[in-house]
Amino acid sequence: MRISLIVLALLVLATAVAAAAPPEQNILLPGTPYATEVYVSRGAPGPAALVMGGVHGNEPAGALAAEQVSGFAVSKGTLIVIPRVNKLALAAGIRTLPEIGDINRAYPGRADGTPAERIAAAVEALIAQYRVSLLVDLHEARTFHRLDHTSLGQMILFAANDRSAELALTAIDHINALIADPVKKFAFGAHPIPGSAAYHAGTAPGLAAFTVETSGRQPLEERAAQHVAIVRSLLRQEGVEAQ
Repeated sequence: MRISLIVLALLVLATAVAAAAPPEQNILLPGTPYATEVYVSRGAPGPAALVMGGVHGNEPAGALAAEQVSGFAVSKGTLIVIPRVNKLALAAGIRTLPEIGDINRAYPGRADGTPAERIAAAVEALIAQYRVSLLVDLHEARTFHRLDHTSLGQMILFAANDRSAELALTAIDHINALIADPVKKFAFGAHPIPGSAAYHAGTAPGLAAFTVETSGRQPLEERAAQHVAIVRSLLRQEGVEAQ
């Protein structure tokens, strides 16, 4: 009995250490000017989710939020995070560089294509490698959708499949319960832009896929916190346990 208790205690300790372990760090497109960090955290067997930020360099809240998400301790499933997809554009503070192109219009990409297509193809390879079932791409828009319907600010764009619609509705209920100002509440009812990661993931392999757009007319930390709250809701619904 005593030996069994010792073994049980060691198993519990090993589980706690594994849950607290830092994520594995890899590099997307290593050895190129577009190389950027990829963080992978694993828990017990379960679904895999990919969270991306910094696709556009003038949208820093998504990158900040994804950086925070990369530090989540995962107890079940696999969490892959690319905080700064377009690292060069983020450093320059502009949407993208002319020589790169718009990554958000380049999916599914080509390994021998333009830089944007090469980045998109590398992301697609990660999706296949880890058998990702949930993709969340964090973006920002110029203003609030509730004030100007030509803007996507404070919207969750969901892929055109039933699972994405179901998760988006719950995530919107979750985030809106945390927001007092009606103008800042999130809206539902649009699909990702063709050529974007979420559009391709939701239509080709049929993943639960989302583009989350906060309004740039809020403080950076507030936008990032909204992103993180939505990611938490989507991960929980998909069955990836991460805190």
